[in-house]
Amino acid sequence: MKNSILYILLSATIFLAGCESNMTERSIGFVTGDNSDTKWHLGTQDAIDIVSKVDELWANQDYEGMRPYFADSVEVIRPNGSYTNTFDEFVEGISSGGSATWTYNYAFSVDLDPTIGGEHVQAGFSVDYPATDDSEEYTTLHHESYYVVNGKIITLRQYAIRGGSEE
Repeated sequence: MKNSILYILLSATIFLAGCESNMTERSIGFVTGDNSDTKWHLGTQDAIDIVSKVDELWANQDYEGMRPYFADSVEVIRPNGSYTNTFDEFVEGISSGGSATWTYNYAFSVDLDPTIGGEHVQAGFSVDYPATDDSEEYTTLHHESYYVVNGKIITLRQYAIRGGSEE
């Protein structure tokens, strides 16, 4: 009986030590300033799923369907540097755009401090623009950085590269 209890305690200790070392291995990178004692961690699939759902709704131009996934005061910086700070302004800007189509290429999530919530989802797209009177058809590579807290997108930063130069 004593050997069984000792075996259980030893197994639990090894298990807990193994779990702790796995968390250390999953932290990477560095941060400067006020957060210099923290490292980046892998995020969750839940945050990526939010961005994926928004992409699906956006592709179908279901802007009202997107609303629950964004904070009312979402801050968005577009590739051309324009800035909006409400969901309605953001939708106005994307619904008045051209007829671009895109392919969703990747997404991953990182988290600076998993104990407080909020994840940084990074997503990439290839965007095809049709020919217009002013330009030929062209493709850009877009990278989008979403900050997701409690299921809502708080910030969205969009970057685009065309032919080796920023758009």
